[in-house]
Amino acid sequence: MAGQDACIDVSVARLAAAYLAAGLAPVRPPEGVDAVLEEIRAEILPLRMPAELERFWRLVDPNSITLAPYPYPYPTTAAFALQTWRMHRDEAPGMTPRALFPFAYESHGFLFVELADGLGHGDVVIEWCYAGSPFFVRFPTLSAYVDLLAEMIERGEFAHHEGDGHPWTEFDPADRWRGEQLDRLEALGPLPGPGLIREIDEDVRAWPEHWLLSNELTVEARTPRGATTTVAALLRTAAGGEAPSGTIRAAVARLVGSSEGRRIEVDDGTGVLDIWCPIGVCAYGPVIGREFEFDVVLRPAPPAAPDWGPEHREIQQQALGQNLEGAQDAIVRLYAKAFQTPAAAEATGVRPVD
Repeated sequence: MAGQDACIDVSVARLAAAYLAAGLAPVRPPEGVDAVLEEIRAEILPLRMPAELERFWRLVDPNSITLAPYPYPYPTTAAFALQTWRMHRDEAPGMTPRALFPFAYESHGFLFVELADGLGHGDVVIEWCYAGSPFFVRFPTLSAYVDLLAEMIERGEFAHHEGDGHPWTEFDPADRWRGEQLDRLEALGPLPGPGLIREIDEDVRAWPEHWLLSNELTVEARTPRGATTTVAALLRTAAGGEAPSGTIRAAVARLVGSSEGRRIEVDDGTGVLDIWCPIGVCAYGPVIGREFEFDVVLRPAPPAAPDWGPEHREIQQQALGQNLEGAQDAIVRLYAKAFQTPAAAEATGVRPVD
């Protein structure tokens, strides 16, 4: 740990010196970071912050790092990082592993540091962004990221501009950051943990085992067990006033989602079932067009599923016509149908079968 501290101390000192030599506003130390770091340590247990990550936030106010490659992520505060990590954990299980802790963010993109699990994993810097991005291994350590930042400033890889009376400084005008980063990574060969892997699909089924375990996604929790009943059989029993339960295998035909969960319709060939999937069971899905196993409990005499198709179509039409007010009105009506009416069934487990 002491060696890692020394690496990040040297890298941050180099960055601060580069800022001063370039005539930039100085890199500042943080204020009042102890409490949030203690909160992070408690929140991420049994995982641990790598020494470099904690030391970085103890040495630097990230808001004073004003030059970084845009639109790539900028270093962010420990408080914002914790808020984001909690949001991913609580509102979107299965989107990012708990083993990845953000330290930089910009324009929907993140740089994460992999947390230590005591089994040889940790320290690696991973890039990812919302809406369909793989996880990319970018640096072996946080200090390697800071070193590259410092080196490019030392080389004068920035330019000052004037615009409407507001001066600003552009980092990396020749767009060399990505190439420099890739060259350094390739030269390192296998890394502790990921080895030669440089890209991991964001689909939770492709995650490394230690990422899955960080989200408490055990082998048992994601292994299909086989259907025990059908949609038609469940609906017949529920129509008689009972609250049947069982496991069905079905394809997702329709889906609407929120931070609370997913309202879906599934078809197993014997019938269509309207299901509410609380966010806690959504780590592996559901995903429209794919098959899953659903452990479900039905309401007695369940109501007919609401048809939110007209609202879906209206949202698209209004958006294409740039009628934002009309689109917003349709969204409100869709939300009321999908999330303010009872579903026929509730899922207690969702497992992929493909």
